[in-house]
Order: sequence, then structure tokens, then C-alpha cells
Amino acid sequence: MSEMPNRIRELRMARGWSQDQLAARVGCSKPQISDLERGNRGLDVDWMRRIADALGVLPAHLLSDHDNPERLTDQERALIWRYRDMPDGEREMLERVADVRPAFQGQPRDKNAA
Repeated sequence: MSEMPNRIRELRMARGWSQDQLAARVGCSKPQISDLERGNRGLDVDWMRRIADALGVLPAHLLSDHDNPERLTDQERALIWRYRDMPDGEREMLERVADVRPAFQGQPRDKNAA
């Protein structure tokens, strides 16, 4: 099966929702949701905002991996939120560990470095 044009179906099904349930939350019809999921209807910014709000995700999370290759995993997002909640001193310690870890393993510090 080829890649879906977006992640609406995946995110909807992860919540155990039918197309009817998502449509009710978005304020549209089931055929509109079906067309959006299959890529038969354009997923413009307005649709992305409405659907993302209903699903409780960011609009960018609706994009496929092809269209959003740097999308964070749930685990990566959780790490970022934990980092943001840390006091400044703890953040600095974590940043120092992150800076030395690649050098300790013989890897370049910057993923873009040669």
C-alpha cells in the first residue's frame, strides 16, 4: 500500500474514533473527512487547523513523514517538554552532557559537520 497523503486517518484511529466522530468534532461531514484522509480534497491551512484542534495535535503532525521528515516522535516531544520545565542550572548541566557525548564517542559534535 502506498503512503497515505496525510496522517488524519492514523491519528483518528489511534483515538478510536470513526470518521463520523471526527467530523462531528471538526464541524463537517463524514464524506469531507473521508476525502481529506484519502487526499481527494486539499488539506489547506484552515482544514489543518480545524482537524488538528479536534485531534489535539499541532497542524504539522497531520503531514506525512514524506512532507514532514523532521517531525518529532512523541518520545522526543516529551523530552523537549521535560527540558523546558527544568530549572536553568539543570538545563545547563544537560547541555554540557549533550555537548560532550558525541566527542566522547568519537562522533562530530554537529550532525552537519564533516
